[in-house]
This record gives sequence, structure tokens and C-alpha cells, in this order.
Amino acid sequence: MAEKLPQLRHLTEMKPFLSVMHAKAHTGKCEVRWGGRSQDGAGNTVGEEVEQVNSFLSRAALTTKYMTKSGRSDMLTVLAMVWNQRNVDGLHKTLTKRFVKSTQRAEVEEANLDSLKQELNISLQDTEQWVLDVKQWAATERNGAHNIQEELRREIDEIIYSLRRKKHDLYRQNDSNQTRQRKRRRIGEQKKKLQEKILLYNSTATSKEKINTEATSSLSDDLILPWEAQGDVISLRLKRRLFDQVMLVRRLDEEKAIVVKEMTQHCQYLKKGLDKLNNLLAQNTEDLKNCTFPTDLNEDGYRGLYCCVLQNKHILQRQLGTVTSAYAHVVTDPSFLEEDIDNCEEEGEQDDSSEGFSEEEP
Repeated sequence: MAEKLPQLRHLTEMKPFLSVMHAKAHTGKCEVRWGGRSQDGAGNTVGEEVEQVNSFLSRAALTTKYMTKSGRSDMLTVLAMVWNQRNVDGLHKTLTKRFVKSTQRAEVEEANLDSLKQELNISLQDTEQWVLDVKQWAATERNGAHNIQEELRREIDEIIYSLRRKKHDLYRQNDSNQTRQRKRRRIGEQKKKLQEKILLYNSTATSKEKINTEATSSLSDDLILPWEAQGDVISLRLKRRLFDQVMLVRRLDEEKAIVVKEMTQHCQYLKKGLDKLNNLLAQNTEDLKNCTFPTDLNEDGYRGLYCCVLQNKHILQRQLGTVTSAYAHVVTDPSFLEEDIDNCEEEGEQDDSSEGFSEEEP
């Protein structure tokens, strides 16, 4: 497809992205390689934006399930249009809140990273080396033949993943105590099965390859199985702890840059629309002076069109002023907004002359 459509060629360079919440239920290597916190340029997104839209549309489920197919499609279309319009109207508020929250949290997490470095007594060079070590650990594949021990490793990984997923969804997807009790019973059964597999694995493994049953049953985030580690397990856990903090600080810094870029694009989009309306008004003014109108419009209709375009210009100009003012209050270097603010003031002065022309014209 990309060979025949060059405009889609950039899609071949995409990388898999595992949402932050789902990554917690995967293995450590999978989370480091594909988790959202480890992807450069991902920012502070959690990767669940589509679920937010689905959550908004799901409120219509109680009524749309009784509708015909066409009525249900119309209702969902109206809701989607409302969702889009609400996001467009409140985009400047959303971006300013995101920037403030990202800036505040970035300062807190940066302080936490500094305290962690002092606690571990490592330098900046050591920090980069530890981050690289964790990435190399996650990129390595398992060695060994497909024997009984390898099969046990695979089954233990699958059970741990399933337990993490069930514990994560226990209170998120189950509202009644009866349902949660049934889920807890299944979790207990799977934990017993996990302990049996671990005992069977430890009976054939060496002393260095044996699994700590208590640590595995806790299903903690820093759990690293012996076959996943390279060298000292404790050292790798410390490196993983530092790695997660470094990735969080980097993603927050990226988030601030992403929000500023979105602010710039928002202002440029509004300014571009304002320029189009100005060009259209200039053309309409020239046509009114020369009394040249389209074949399907008379002079009164053309004046009505001029008034509608002028009203849309006032609305867009007022919106641009509100947006630039909101961004200027939170961005420390609002240089990309100064041109838009000056243009809004100049166009506001020119509007008086335009309105006077439309009113004085016979």
C-alpha cells in the first residue's frame, strides 16, 4: 500500500505502543521495550484516549439498544459531533491545564530523581549507563532449548500476567461484591497453581535459578524472575527503579514541549482561518464597489453574505484573542503568541472602518 501511495510511506516507520496501564500487567522486558513510559516522544499520554471517547458514547447504550439501526447511527453521530465541538470550544482550557500540571509534576519528579541519585550515590554518567543496561536487558532474548524447564518458564510467565491483569481489573470492571468475590476465588486458585509450578521448577533448577515463592506471590512491580535477570537480581532492581524515574522525567519534559507545539498549531489554525475571511471580505468589498455580483445573487443577497462573513470574522477574532490571552498566562516564553496578539489588535481597528463602509454604502 505504501509503495503505491507515497503519502502513506511514513506509516511504515511507526513503532508499537503499549499503554501505560496495560504495560503494568506485562512482563518486565515487555514493559521496558514497548511501554508508553519508555517510548521517546510519547510525552505523558497514557494511551487510552480512544477509551475516553468510547466512555462518552457508552452513555447512550441504554437508549440506543432499543432503536433501529439508522436511529442508533444518527444518535451516535450526534454524540460524536457534540464531543468534537466540546473539545474544540475548550481546547485552550485543556491545553493550559495540561501545561500547568506537566510543569508542576516535572519539578516534583525532577526533585525525586535527584534524591534517588543521592540515595544510590551515583553520578550523571552512571545514571545514563544504568538506563542503557536496563534497555539492553530488555532487548535480549531468552537462551536455552525448548525442554520441560523452558515450558515451565512460559507457563509461570503466563500465570503471572493473568494474575496481574485480574488484580488490576478487580475494582475497575466489577461493581458488585458478589462478582468481586467470584473473581477473588479465581485469583486464589491461580495463585495455588502458580505455587505448584514454581515448586516443580525449583525442584529441577540450580540454586541461582530458583524462584522466590513469596516475592512471586506478591506480584510486585519490581518482580524480576531469575531467567530474566543478567547478573545480580538486586542490582537490576535498583537499575530498573532508576530507569523508571528517568523515563518519567523525560516524558514530562516531552509533554511540555508537545503542549507548547499544540498551542502554536492552535493559534496558527485560527490565524489561518482569519486570513481566509479577510481575503473573502476584501473580495466582497471590491465586488460591492464595482457592483459586480455572482449570477445567482442580487445586491441584497451579496450584502447579506458580506454581513455573515463579517460576523464570522468577529467571532473568530474574539476566539483568537481569548486563546492567545490564555496561553500567554501560562507559557514562560510566549514569543509565538506576540504576532497573533498584535494582529488581533490591528484587525480590531480595521473592523471599524469595514463596518462603517457596510453601513454607509447605499
